Amino acid sequence: MIKKVLIGIGSGLLIGVFVTSIFIADEINIIDLILTKITATSIITGFFTGIYAHLSKSKLKVFLVAIFIGIIIFYLKYLFTGHNFDPLTMGAFVGAMLGAIFAFIRKATHSFKKYNRLQRHKQKGFKK
Repeated sequence: MIKKVLIGIGSGLLIGVFVTSIFIADEINIIDLILTKITATSIITGFFTGIYAHLSKSKLKVFLVAIFIGIIIFYLKYLFTGHNFDPLTMGAFVGAMLGAIFAFIRKATHSFKKYNRLQRHKQKGFKK
């Protein structure tokens, strides 16, 4: 679980910095870019998406629930801070990006495990 939460936090950080760099056109250093409201909200969204990705077994459910988590978190941020950068669209975008990352990781690890199992069977003499 800790591994998926850390992946969610790291992915949220990268996505948040990317989205923030789109909206802030001025020259800004990386520390100020990380400490913005958008990046912090993306990290929180990544945290909750990582928890859900650990609990769920379906890639599609992780993707769809990540979108809803993003919308809810960004809308709550809007209600608390008044930071109006279209919270529904931004939350859906960040959630979709995080959901896609977790779906890709799950598919890649599943394919890697299947490949390793096939190689073990081939070494033991089994044919396809």
